[in-house]
Formats: sequence, structure tokens, C-alpha cells
Amino acid sequence: MKILAIRLKNLASIEGSFEVDFTAEPLASAGIFAISGPTGAGKSTVLDALCLALYDKTPRFAATGENQFLRDVGEAMINQSDVRNILRRGTGEGYAEVDFLGATGRRYRSRWSVRRARGKATGSLQAQTIQACDLDTDAELQGTKTEVLGQLAGLVGLTYEQFTRTVLLAQNDFATFLKSKESAKAELLEKLTGTDIYSRISKEIYQRSKQEEEAYKRVKETLGLVELMKPEEWEACVKQKQELTVVREQGVRQLALLTEQLQTLQAFVGQQTLLAQKQKEESEQGRKLVALQEGFDKQRTELEVFRQKVEELQPELNAARELDVKIQSASLTFTEAQASLQKACREREDAERQVVGKQQLVAGLEGQLQAQGLRQRLAKMSAGVTDRVVAEQISFSELSSVSTGNRMQEALTRAETLLQTGRQVLLKQRESAEKIKNQLAVFDIKALGSEQAVLLKEQEQLQSARHTFTDWERVSKELRELMLQQNQLKARKQKAGEDVAELEIQHRVWQESFSGLQKVYENARNAMTQNVEALRANLLEGEPCPVCGSREHPYEQPSEALDELFQSIQEKYQQEEKKVQEIGNKKSALLGELKQITEQEITVAAQTARLQEQEKQCSLKLSAWKEKAGDEADLLQWLEVALETCRKRGEEITRKVQEYETINKELRQQEEATASLHKECEVLVEAIGDGKLKMQELQAVSERLALLRQTEEREKERFNQADKNLKDFQQQRASLLKGKPIEDAVAAVKSHEAKLVDALEKCRGELENGKLVLSGIQGEIRRLSDMLKELNEKKSLIEEPEQLPGILERQKEVNQENDRAHSAVELKLLQHEQNQKRLQELEKELLEKQNSFLKWEKLNKLIGSADGNKFKVIAQGYTLNLLLLHANKHLSYLSRRYRLQQVPDSLALQVIDGDMCDEVRTVYSLSGGESFLISLALALGLSSLSSNNLQVESLFIDEGFGSLDAESLRMAMEALEMLQMQGRKIGVISHVQEMSERISVQIQVHKSVNGRSQIRVVG
Repeated sequence: MKILAIRLKNLASIEGSFEVDFTAEPLASAGIFAISGPTGAGKSTVLDALCLALYDKTPRFAATGENQFLRDVGEAMINQSDVRNILRRGTGEGYAEVDFLGATGRRYRSRWSVRRARGKATGSLQAQTIQACDLDTDAELQGTKTEVLGQLAGLVGLTYEQFTRTVLLAQNDFATFLKSKESAKAELLEKLTGTDIYSRISKEIYQRSKQEEEAYKRVKETLGLVELMKPEEWEACVKQKQELTVVREQGVRQLALLTEQLQTLQAFVGQQTLLAQKQKEESEQGRKLVALQEGFDKQRTELEVFRQKVEELQPELNAARELDVKIQSASLTFTEAQASLQKACREREDAERQVVGKQQLVAGLEGQLQAQGLRQRLAKMSAGVTDRVVAEQISFSELSSVSTGNRMQEALTRAETLLQTGRQVLLKQRESAEKIKNQLAVFDIKALGSEQAVLLKEQEQLQSARHTFTDWERVSKELRELMLQQNQLKARKQKAGEDVAELEIQHRVWQESFSGLQKVYENARNAMTQNVEALRANLLEGEPCPVCGSREHPYEQPSEALDELFQSIQEKYQQEEKKVQEIGNKKSALLGELKQITEQEITVAAQTARLQEQEKQCSLKLSAWKEKAGDEADLLQWLEVALETCRKRGEEITRKVQEYETINKELRQQEEATASLHKECEVLVEAIGDGKLKMQELQAVSERLALLRQTEEREKERFNQADKNLKDFQQQRASLLKGKPIEDAVAAVKSHEAKLVDALEKCRGELENGKLVLSGIQGEIRRLSDMLKELNEKKSLIEEPEQLPGILERQKEVNQENDRAHSAVELKLLQHEQNQKRLQELEKELLEKQNSFLKWEKLNKLIGSADGNKFKVIAQGYTLNLLLLHANKHLSYLSRRYRLQQVPDSLALQVIDGDMCDEVRTVYSLSGGESFLISLALALGLSSLSSNNLQVESLFIDEGFGSLDAESLRMAMEALEMLQMQGRKIGVISHVQEMSERISVQIQVHKSVNGRSQIRVVG
């Protein structure tokens, strides 16, 4: 696990955003660094940000045990242990962010942030948030804040307690641990190593032992409450049960016999009543049977009469059937004739519409055959055919009074004549176009175009060369001016340098003179101050001076000459001071001028180099043109002459191209007119073909219309005859069966006959059913007579039948008493059996509880206690041995002289001094530096003990180095440098000056006004 970067904003005394990047220089290559700064500057805030970003906790807030509330902003209150208190007052938001290399070998970033409502400093505090992501995959950790914190602990590989014992080491606890009493040492050891779990285990074992003992006693008490019958009592109960079983069986048999006798008496009375009822039903069923026979005879007679009437109606039905067949045939003939007539009418109407349509098409084609567009074009293109075209137009206008067919035939003849004329004109136009093409071929337009492109390119090159020559002249002129300016600057610089050297000599001379005068002036001024005047006034003749000790006081009394002397010294001093200042000012002005000249020289040199490069480029471009011109002095004139020659040749080519375009335009116009004329002729040819085709179609349609009109007349005659025959047959049929259809009449006869048959069958069914019912009643009467005879015989065997119900009730009461006595004895025996099983189960449970109790009692005697001290002391002994094992390993790197050892049978520590022949020394004999080494080894041992085999590459130590003397501090620094060689990056929190001097790479926390601090990394 390794810390890569720490970022924080607005936390405690740190205002603003700051970053400590351990992957950037100078921290990247530093094995040890110091976090330094004055007390209260915010050194620990950096480590608070580290804990907040990873665990949402800090050591300083975790140490506040009291539940006290403090005023926040406004009326809001906040608990003093709330980590949000770390947000700096007067700010709206803050955060702590850490980049670290996790136990998985991947890089992660965790950010703890807190803000006030609406981001304002006066808003109420909002809940803090935790965000974390994988920097290698850019994947964010998902879940609630608690879940994300759990994932972070897994990625770091340490819990918060392990982290504060592994990465953040508070050495003062171990210095206390070395020399504290055993009870305090046990408490500190438990706090540092997290062995409080053994105390809880001891308490749990003690409580579990008490619980098991109570459970054992409860089972034992329950076992004493279970009671069993004595053997003789149990045997008496078994015998009594057997006797009661025999008596109960006898009572049951007697009760069954009495119940059977009572049922016989009740059945005899009931059968007598049922026999009388059946005899009554037999009499009533006889009367019903006579009435059903009479109704059956009546229905049979009615059916025979109806069938005789149906036989008489048969001839009329046959006649009606013959007429129905004739009507059906006549209807079919009528329908066919009607359909044929309708079809003939439709075909005749369609033919008429086709004739009209063809006539309209033919009339439409007459306009096309006139070909007005072709006539106009011929009139324009050939004046020789104008009269003939006009004549044709007059002929077409005269055709309007002729019939459609004749008019169309005459129009076709005129159109063919016009077409012949158009074709002659078209041939002449094509011959004229060929002549114009021959004229265009003489121009050779492609060669003219190529020559024109070459001339344009040559003209552009000549113009570019002329511009280049102009630029060359301008650059040459500017170069000459810059060379002159450089010479002037050089002369000014040389003169300014000489003036500065001369002023330097003058200034040094005047300065030396002024320095001597200044000392004289200072002495004189001191001698003339008020304090000196006061001391002079207090001098007594013969008494020593309190300043110089002299007993002679020549300046005791004030003197005007002395004042005049001081005034003259002061005036001369001021004159000399003014002169020195003037020389200094002149020197400064000259130095400024010299600097300005130097800057101008640099600027002019740069401009000169740039212009020389431009002159060189222009010369290279003009070299080829100079060779063509032959003489450099006439180059510009030669370029102008060449440009004029190109311009004249270009104008001549342009004139020829324009002449070519004019002739070519005339050719395109003639070709367009020829194409239009050809198109008009083609349209006329197509119109003539369509006219001939439409005339043939009109003639065919007219002939077909005449045939369809003849067919329609024949179908009308056939339809009238079919209609007359159908009406005659329908009139004859209306006089038979009242005009009803045969099917309806036959169906009515059959329906009525079916109803009569159904009524007859129903009467027959009812008659047969009545006979069956009467037979059943008579059979039931015979069965009841036989049963009464049998019951009468059983009744004669019953003694005192009138008292039988009372005897039966008394027997039931006797049986119930026997059942209650039998159940009581049986329940007593069952309870005895259940108690035996319960006793066996309790004895088994008692044995199990006893074994469990003895096991926990033995464990309680070994490590259990009510306060948890017994197992805690044992565990702390083993933990202390393991801690000393790790501590001695680290101590061997720090100092091979010492080795820690546990005092036997206690938690006290002693030191083995290797330089004193392994002499055992008490920890109280150690010096400050020696105590530091051993305390540091203990802290590193705890780090190894808490890291769970995790490689921790970052370590922060807060030792309080200010309490060490110089020698101990030297040993501490050497120990830290040895620790650095083990591959760890170590951060030391201290404000000791010597440590700051020895550790070059530092994270400095600087205090400023209003409690603000800033972080800066130096190295």
C-alpha cells in the first residue's frame, strides 16, 4: 500500500486548494521528507485529510469522548466529535482527496467532500459524501457511503484502527509504554494492539459458564418434579382396567339387544301405516287408468278421420305440381330473355360511346395534322415556300364544312404534302451547316487556346519578376540605411562607455571624500543632540564623566564657535552629498542610455539579418532573368518590353478566339433550328400515322354498332313472348290450393298428422305408465304384508314391550358410568407411561447439560472472569512477545547494540545491551536518544503486526522531536535514515530547526494573517 498524492481544500487552517504529489519531484525521489511549520499552522491537517478521504474519520475527532454540541452558524448546533467540524469557517465547501496504490496493485482515488447549503458560508452543513474510482480503468466504485467505505478498506488492506497503527505512528504512546506501570502498560498494550477482543472473550466465557450452570440446575429441578406410581399400585390399576373392560363389553351387548328390540317395535308400527297408505294409492290409480283408456280411444278415431281427408285432396296436389313445373320453366326462359335483352342494350350503348369517342379523337388529330408550328418555321426558314404554305392553310380552313370521315381523309392528304416540303427545306439547312463547319476548321482553336495559356503563364512570371526587382531595390535601400544606423549606434555606445568610466572614477573619488566627511558630520551631530546637551549640563567639576570617565570637561558650557563649526560641517556635508547624488544620477542615466543603445543594436542587427535574407532570396529569384536580359542595369526595361510583347500577342489571339466564337454561335443557332424542324416533321409523320389508324378504328366501330342494333330488336321480341307465357301459367296456378306453394300445403298436412300421432302416442305412453304404476303399488302391498307378518312374530318374543324405552335409557346410564371409570384408570396408566418417557428424556438432557456445564466451567477456570482480565493478561503476554519479535527485527536495523526482552511472568520490559556483554538493563537507565530508538522500533513492530502481511510503503511519524537533546536528535536522524533504506517513504512531522536543516525535502505549512495557512513543497 502506498500513498501517491494528497489534495485538500478549506480544511481547518488551510484555506484554498493545495496538492501534495508524492509522484512528482522533489517528493518522488525523496526517501524521507519533513512536514514542518510552526505550532498551529496545520501540519496535522494534512494527515487528517488522508484519514478523511480513506475512512471518513480522523484521530483528533475520534479522541473526543464527551457528547457535547457546539454552535455552528446561526442557530444550528453540531456535535464536537463530528468530522464536518474540520471545514474552515467562512467557506462554503471543502474536500480531502487521496490517490493511492492499493493492495491489488492498481491505482485508486478517494474523495471526501462536505459543503454548506447552496455553497454559501452562511448555509447549514450538509451530509459528507465519499466518492472513489479506479484510476487505471476509470470505473467508479458503486454503493452507499458505508458500502464504498467498506470497499476502500478492502482496497487499502487495512481497517481504520490498523491504518492508524501502521501508517500513522504516534511514538509518544510507546515512550509512555516503556516506563509505565504494569496495569497502565496492559491498558496501553490493549489500546495499541487491539487485543480488547480477548477481554470480551473472557467475559463471554464467564457469562456462558453461568448460563450453562443455571440450565443444568433447571433440568435437575424439573427431574425432581416427575412422579411415578408404585409397582403394586400400577398392578392394581391394570387389574381394575381388565375388569372394567369386561363389564363395559357386556353393557354394550345388552344395549345393542335392547336397541334392536325397540327398532322392531318401531318398524311394525311404521309398516302398518305404510300398508294403509299404499292400499289407498291402489284405489286412486285404478280410477286414473280408466280415464286414460277413454282419451286414447278418442285420439285414435280423430287420426283415422284426418287421413281419409288427405286421400281426397291428392288430385288437386298433382295438378298444382304440374303447373309449378311449367311456371319454373317459363320463369327461367323469361330470366334468360331479360338478361339477353339487357346485355344487347349495354353492348349497343358501349358501341355508341366508342363511336363518339373515336370521332372526338379523329377531330383532335385534325388540329395536329394542320401543323401550325411547322408551317411558321418553314415560313421563316425558306421564303420560296411561303405561298405554298399559305395555300395549304386556306385549304385546311375550307374542310370544316365537310363530314368527319371525308374531312379527315382530305386533312391527311394536305399533311403529307406539307411534310414533303419540310423535308426539302431540312436538306438545304444541313448543306448550309456543313459549309459553316468548314470555315471553323480553318481557325485551329486548340492551338490558339494552348498558345493563350502559355502567354498568360509567361506574363504572370514577368510580373512576378518585376515585383521581385522592386522588392530588391527597396530592401537594398533599407539595408544601406540600417548600416548607417548601426555605425551611429556604435559611436554613441563608445562615447557613453567612456562617459560612464569617467563618472565612475569621479564617483569613487567623491565617495571616498564624502565617507570621511560623513563620519565627521555624524560625530558632530551626535555631539550636538539633546541627550548630550543634557549630560553636559549635569557635569560637575572634578567629578568623572558618566560617558568617558574624564574629570576634565572642556565642553561643559555652551559655545557659539562650536555651533558655527557644526553649521559649517553640516553645510559642507550637504554640498558633498548633493554632488555625490548628482554624479550617481548622471551615472544611472548614462547606464540607462547605454542599455537602450544595446537594445537598439540588437533590434537593428535582427532587422539587418532579416533584410539580408530577403535580399538574398530576391537575388536568387532574379538571377535567371538577369541571364536572359544580359545586362543587369537594363533588367527592369527588358521586363517591361517583354510584358508589352506578351500583351500584344495576347490581344491578337483573343480577337481570333472571339471571331471563332461568333461563327460557332451562328452554327449552333442553325443546328438548333434544323433540329427543331426535324422534330416538327417527325411529329407530323406520327400524327399522319395516328390519323390513318384512327380512321380505320372509327369505321370498324360504326359497322359493329349497326349489327348490335339488329340484335337488340330480336331480343325484345323474344322477351315479350316469354313474359306472356309466364303470366298465363301464374293465373292458372292461383286457382289451386288457394295459391299456396305445394311444399307449404304438404308441410301443413304432415305437421297436423304428426301432431295427431304425437297426441296418440302420448296417450298410449300415459296408459302404459299408469298400468306399470298400478302393478308397482300392488307389488309393494304384497311386500309390506309379508314384512308385517315377520315383524309380528318378532314382537311376540319381546317381554313387556311397553316398558322397553325406559329399560333402554337405564342401560345407557350404566354404560356411561362404566366408560368413565375405565377412562380414568386408562388415563392414570397413560400418565404413568408418559412420566416414564419424560424421566428418561430428562435424565439424558441432564447428562448433556452436566457435560456442557463441566466443559465451560473448566474453560472458565482457565481464562474466564467477570471483568475479562484473566484471558486478557494471557493474550497480552503472547501479543507482547510477538510485538517484541517484530520490534527486535526493526531494532537490529536501527541499532545492533540493543535487544528488547519481556520480564518473566509480567508485562514489564528490559533491554539487553550487546556492547556490555548482553547485560540486562532496566528501561529507566536509557538515555533520551536510546529511548527514542527503542520506541521507534516498537512502533515499527506494531506496524508490521497490524499490516496483515501487507507491504506498507508510506509511513508518517509524529514523535515530538522537540524534547530531544542534540545528541539524541542526531541518533534519531540516523535511525530514520537507516529506516529509509528499507524501501519506505517516511514523512516526519516536526518543527525542530535541526531536523528541517538535515531533511532537504519538506512540506512546509506557513501561517499568515487571520489564521490562514498555505502549503508549499520545497527541496
